[in-house]
Amino acid sequence: MRVPSSASLFPLMDRGEEKFKGATATSMETVTAITTGLLSSKIATPSVALPPPSPLLFLPGGRFLHLLRRFLLLSLHVLLSLLLLPLSPAVSHLYSSSPAADAATEGTSAPARALAHVLSLVARVPVASRKYDLVRSLAERFLDDNLRLGAGAGLDELNHDALSAAFRRTLRLLEAATAAAVSAASPADRSLDVIFGAVKSGMRRFAEAASVPEEWEVAGVGRAGSAEKLAAESLWLAQKMAQSGAAAEAVARWGAAARLGRLALSAEPRLQVAFVRVSAFLFKHAKSKEMEEWKGEDEDGSVANCQMAMLTSWLPLLCHASNGTDTPIMSSGERAEMVMVLEEMIKKLGWEQQEEVMALWLHHFMSCPDSDWPNLESCYIRWYSESRKLLLK
Repeated sequence: MRVPSSASLFPLMDRGEEKFKGATATSMETVTAITTGLLSSKIATPSVALPPPSPLLFLPGGRFLHLLRRFLLLSLHVLLSLLLLPLSPAVSHLYSSSPAADAATEGTSAPARALAHVLSLVARVPVASRKYDLVRSLAERFLDDNLRLGAGAGLDELNHDALSAAFRRTLRLLEAATAAAVSAASPADRSLDVIFGAVKSGMRRFAEAASVPEEWEVAGVGRAGSAEKLAAESLWLAQKMAQSGAAAEAVARWGAAARLGRLALSAEPRLQVAFVRVSAFLFKHAKSKEMEEWKGEDEDGSVANCQMAMLTSWLPLLCHASNGTDTPIMSSGERAEMVMVLEEMIKKLGWEQQEEVMALWLHHFMSCPDSDWPNLESCYIRWYSESRKLLLK
């Protein structure tokens, strides 16, 4: 056999390498051509272009994220509402035997339970109902008859207990109705407030284990009308408590309603008028002889603390609501008398308390340029002069 020489083998290897390189180059050129064609077709052919992104992503001002947030908050609110449904007062009312059974805890005798039941209906029946005048007159008759029969039969204590419980209940309902009215009138996004309010409301009902009707169950003319009705009933109950010798307790409870006083600053003018009337009536009783002899239920229930609470809770409202309506809330004589009442109350406070009240009055009085009442300028000057004398000693 003839063996090929090395010289004859090298040309064969060179030709093989050239063929391999040519095939490789041809393959690379083919791939490059295909890729270039695809890219050019994607760019040049609008009919096969990629679909544009959803227009929701390009809503102005981050509107898409805002809508997504609102949807998530609404879903969470619905979930929490379903979880708290067993704690709702409406569910508890389904298993209540009768309204009389609910009122039975308000007293130990039949007359006490009946009076408590009637007073609870005064708060529940809408003012637009023709039955409202009936239940209101029935409560008036029971209270007046008990007061006329005197303390010998212990009926004054019966009035006191029933009115005290009714006043507490009305204040709770009034605070809820005012908060709902202010929230409904606010243009801000209150989704988180609604959720947190639902959680706190459910936990409070669970803790108290009491079926208290919501504000929309009480009146039939909307949130603001419900609050206005309850404010008028608070004044009526305070007047009845004063007739029964329990004005001091009404003063203490109204002064302790600090959150209600803050909500009243954002309420509608008509509702503010109702709050001012209650406050003016109780301010006059806050410096009465009965108040000086009254002792609170706890150590903090002193007369000075109650008067201080009245001033800090409701003095700002007097500054804001004095010109809130077309008609004056009080006559010029009543306004002057109210200023004297406030000055006498402030004089009886300690120096640090006087400073706090005077600073509070000055802030709210100056923040209302259209209001000139209550003008406590002379009281402020007197406090400053006496404080300066103490500093110079």
